[in-house]
Amino acid sequence: MNKERRMKILLICLLLLLAFSCRGRHEHVPTESVAYDLPQIQDTGSLVALTLYSSTSYFMYRGQDMGFQYELVEQFAHSLGLKLEVKVARGVRDMIRMLRAGEGDLIAYALPVTKEWKDSLRYCGEEIITHQVLVQRRTRGVKSLNDVTQLVGKDVYVKPGKYHDRLVNLNNELGGGIRIHVVKGDSVTHEDLITRVAHGEIPYTVSDDDVARLNRTYFPQLDIDLPVSFDQRSSWAVRLDCPLLAEAADRWFQANAASPDYKASEKRYFEQSKAMPHTPILSLRQGIISHYDSLFKKYAPTIGWDWRLLASLAYNESNFDTT
Repeated sequence: MNKERRMKILLICLLLLLAFSCRGRHEHVPTESVAYDLPQIQDTGSLVALTLYSSTSYFMYRGQDMGFQYELVEQFAHSLGLKLEVKVARGVRDMIRMLRAGEGDLIAYALPVTKEWKDSLRYCGEEIITHQVLVQRRTRGVKSLNDVTQLVGKDVYVKPGKYHDRLVNLNNELGGGIRIHVVKGDSVTHEDLITRVAHGEIPYTVSDDDVARLNRTYFPQLDIDLPVSFDQRSSWAVRLDCPLLAEAADRWFQANAASPDYKASEKRYFEQSKAMPHTPILSLRQGIISHYDSLFKKYAPTIGWDWRLLASLAYNESNFDTT
């Protein structure tokens, strides 16, 4: 082999060796991870909120997304120019797991502030102060319980979890005597128990005061005035590496806590009565359906309907409740 050919082969070998060497360095040099905070979320155009199904956080009614926390996080997303995407978790721990795994950007739920989670999450937004209350039914001629010591000898129905845990602790503090009934199974929810109390099917249950206040707008016969626990702080939460998103949520709550939209949501869920009036239809015999018959008669022809069909729609949708 002549000298020139040997030089060519050597040069090719050197080039191949250099190429593989560079490739190896490129594959093994660690790259600095990029934080996924507010700027990256804004690049996607959507805010992914994690929550749970409940009357205070998120639920669907006749195909429409509803819930106090849902309305607040929707307002927050719009303030950032983002669309809102909601993902519902199976429970609190599943919701936290989803957040840590990057399956969502923010927990839009009143998450209790505990040391366990404070070390791994960044709480943000409005700090909500709640406590647990006894849910009982007002009955004419029967005095409601007004002291926790009166629970001795009483039957209280609760789901497993924090309400049961608190009731067990309270029972120990009182020296025993509360008859605690644990209702298991997914077919009965915590709010089903509140409904059963309202209907007189069970005597007592325990609930957070905000959930109890919301349910009292449906069942005004509920008495929720007896606290059974100390105050508990709760708030939204984001990952520890999302300080900009947390700061944005804090600023939004501070600026909007007194806004008309915020106040309207608060009033809609916790103050306005949703109880059905007993006599919504005035007089079918006289052909008078509601106080709004003149409006139904005036506008029904514009859509080609009989005015009574329009009235029946209004009755079915809202029971003639203009709010």
